[in-house]
Amino acid sequence: MSRTQCPSTCLSDKPHDGFVSDVTTHFNGCLPVSRRTAFFNHLPTESQQRILRNNERVAELRARFERIHFHSAPGLRLRNFKSAMSRWHNATNRVAGLTPAGPKMHAAEASMSGMGTYTTHQDVNDLIKAPVVYFKDGHPLNVPGLPNNFPNQKITMSHLMSEDSARNPLLHPCEDNVVRYFHLPANNMSWVEEVMARYYHEKRPEPDNLFLKSKLRRSRTCTEMLLRPEYWQGQQSSDTDDFQVHARHMRPFCDGISIDSVSAEQDPKNLALFMPYLHWETDRGRVNSATIAKDVVKQNMSSISDVVDQAQHQLHVSHVETQDTGPTLLDTDPSRSGSIHVTSRKRALGDVLIAAAALLEAMDAHVEEQLMVKYLHAQPPLHPRRTLDQSYYGALKNTGTRDRDQVVFRGTTPEPHDCAGPDTCSQCNEDIRKVPRIVMVDQLWLWILDENTVITAFPRRLSRHRPDPSAIHKSLRMRFQQLRRGEVSSAYDLALLIVDECSRVFFDRTKTNDRQPNLVELFTSAIRDLTYKQTAAFDQFLIYTHLASRDYKRERYIASDRSTQNTLLNINPEGKLLKEVKDIIDEIHIMMRIKEQQQAVIDSLVKLVKKRLVPIARQAMAKQSLSYEFEERERHSFKELGEKESQVAERTLTRADQLLLDLKERVAELRTLLQNAQQTSIALKDLLTLKQQQASVIEAREAVTQAQLTLKQGQSIMIFTIVTIIFLPLSFCVGLFGMNAAEFNDGLLPLSTEFRFMFPISTGIILVSFLFAFSQSVLNNSVVMLARSTFGFCWNVVWTWMMVKSGMYMKGRDMQRKASRLRDKEGKIVGGWKAEVLRKGRNLEKMKVAGHVRELAMVRSSTRMDHLDGQGMGLGAASGRGTPFSPYSVSGGMPGSPFFASPAAPQDIQQRIGLAVTELDRDSVDVEMGDGVSMKKLGSRRRLV
Repeated sequence: MSRTQCPSTCLSDKPHDGFVSDVTTHFNGCLPVSRRTAFFNHLPTESQQRILRNNERVAELRARFERIHFHSAPGLRLRNFKSAMSRWHNATNRVAGLTPAGPKMHAAEASMSGMGTYTTHQDVNDLIKAPVVYFKDGHPLNVPGLPNNFPNQKITMSHLMSEDSARNPLLHPCEDNVVRYFHLPANNMSWVEEVMARYYHEKRPEPDNLFLKSKLRRSRTCTEMLLRPEYWQGQQSSDTDDFQVHARHMRPFCDGISIDSVSAEQDPKNLALFMPYLHWETDRGRVNSATIAKDVVKQNMSSISDVVDQAQHQLHVSHVETQDTGPTLLDTDPSRSGSIHVTSRKRALGDVLIAAAALLEAMDAHVEEQLMVKYLHAQPPLHPRRTLDQSYYGALKNTGTRDRDQVVFRGTTPEPHDCAGPDTCSQCNEDIRKVPRIVMVDQLWLWILDENTVITAFPRRLSRHRPDPSAIHKSLRMRFQQLRRGEVSSAYDLALLIVDECSRVFFDRTKTNDRQPNLVELFTSAIRDLTYKQTAAFDQFLIYTHLASRDYKRERYIASDRSTQNTLLNINPEGKLLKEVKDIIDEIHIMMRIKEQQQAVIDSLVKLVKKRLVPIARQAMAKQSLSYEFEERERHSFKELGEKESQVAERTLTRADQLLLDLKERVAELRTLLQNAQQTSIALKDLLTLKQQQASVIEAREAVTQAQLTLKQGQSIMIFTIVTIIFLPLSFCVGLFGMNAAEFNDGLLPLSTEFRFMFPISTGIILVSFLFAFSQSVLNNSVVMLARSTFGFCWNVVWTWMMVKSGMYMKGRDMQRKASRLRDKEGKIVGGWKAEVLRKGRNLEKMKVAGHVRELAMVRSSTRMDHLDGQGMGLGAASGRGTPFSPYSVSGGMPGSPFFASPAAPQDIQQRIGLAVTELDRDSVDVEMGDGVSMKKLGSRRRLV
């Protein structure tokens, strides 16, 4: 490591006693056994307890791995580490002593801490600790009975869910002016229900009872009221088959909750909040978490055969590894023994380091693995952490490829480079510190109970049992230590501080943490690189376009022209850039969606806080105004009380408004990134459009070039034709006089005989050649048509002759006629049946209408008669002009009557009634005659009434 420019920190081979970054790592990994006791005794009590707790955890995990190593992956890693240590001892000729798998200086530590044995049957709730923080009158308060001091006091989950008040501070009544904070280090719904039941000194409700009792009208417990479906399980969103565990999450929500089962509270003192927020994880941790979840799912749905197959596979692996655990065989050649011995020592040391890293990873992930095994498929279940793509594409079964395509992953992953030789290069030293990381989406669950107790639940990073400055609760504890007096005077102050800490991840400029990725800077750098590549691609396009235009003008067609055209026609580079910028835009959209959900939740929280604190501030101001009515001493104390309450409320409201402003600034920052990425995307699309247009130009130029070449070829053919025309008579003459004819020499045949053979044969060949040369398509079609017609003629003639002579033709004609008659008969019968059914239906409707018209006419006639009798209808009879129903009656019709609207109303009545009765009679006859005369038209009989 002489060439490595690394600082001297813990686990370095250089002296660094003056710079100890981690006392636990320095104690166990850097100091020899002889110096540990002195180093331990000079440490502060807090550091000593930290070392003891870490070594106790390591010893407990070692005992667990020793007990389960025959059928577990962690135990297999422990055995591999022991095998690697054995090979290293053999290669270095050392005696195997204390293995690093356990805590070093075990006896000394046992004497320091008084621990000699470790329990190997602990429940996972005994291994996980929940932080506890108390405030009183705005000042930090140590919880009695818990180790450590504010704000690093913790309690195991088993004690927090215990019903023993001596071990569980949640069961103690909350004192006045005290704010309590309990944090659950996982989104475990079972933990939440147990803790809520302990807070109200009740039994945990059954999972089904929360839904059943919500439908029953009876008094419910406070826990059941707090965890009603609309405030708890009804807000859960997950897949239907429960196999895609990454789809589980609580919908963004914030509302006040009344726990009074008798009457509704005007201002509930309880509040529930569910909010997503961004965080990060190493890619290795993400893969391990996904593997654990997949194994747990398989165990949950595995059958007996699967268990047997898995056991056989593990036995096979165990047998193979047992064979590999023997000592390494070394070459005994004296000429090579020195170099081989050194190489074997290096290889053995490398195996030890790799096995130790794998074992450390298994130790760190063991608690999370046990937590998933117990609660991943419990009722209600555990919500695992989700990646950025899993939070948006919850229906996808596997998002591993998309996760490794994140901008943060590409920005934190070292790029491969060529490095050969025994010594490391500067790039290797820089890349070895890079850890691939990805963006995660976690959930904040927060409850405010009775305005004095805050309970939260959000996960921590996988394999982070050591201090992690980027962890949410670690950041909260650091802020608690820096709080000024009175900043946390109420549960609302604490809730706003927690929500602010969750929403400011990746956006807090004051934090300089090398492990946490700088999300904004990575996205800005990625967009800047894409913009640079887009600009370079545009410049390259212009250069190649200029070269193509110059070569085209110069009419130079060389090999470089083809490469230039290929570059202009190739859109793969721009397509890859466009895909990258689309991925960036997609990720920014997802993050903006999460920020918008945060904004909606925080808006609801601020409204609830204002609704609760504004009346308190007004009452405080009223107390100040009423203080003048009391005596001097009472007035002074009363005024101070009012001023204090008013200041607390105003400070909380100001912090709430500031939280909204900060969140808007973070959304605006993401929106700026989105606009920059969209501008780059538009520029790439414009470049692709230009390339397509340039391709069209190249195609047009190629078409012009081909046309010119075709023209040149035509000119060449024309020259050959002219030459042929010139030399054709000459060649004819030469051939003619060169013939062996009797007229020119002593030939055997006369010239006329030779002409009779030469001209007909030449004429036939010329005609056939012209036919094929100038009418190729017509000739082909003619040949095909001739062949087809010839075959069709032969087939039709032969087949028709056979059918006619055998009598099958006439039989076929008879069968066709019979078939036609049967089809006609079928149509008549079926049509008659259908028409009869339709006719009967219409007849019934017309009968009903005719009866209604007849009754209406009779009623109107009687009414008209009564009316005319009352007005003295004898006028018409006395005048000799007829009866009132006579068509010569001069009496006017009744206004508003449809039958007597004109002087001819009586005749109109008779015509309408007669037509209705006629239709009724005709249809009645059709119905009564039946099927025999249903198709005939019967004469209508008019019967006047």
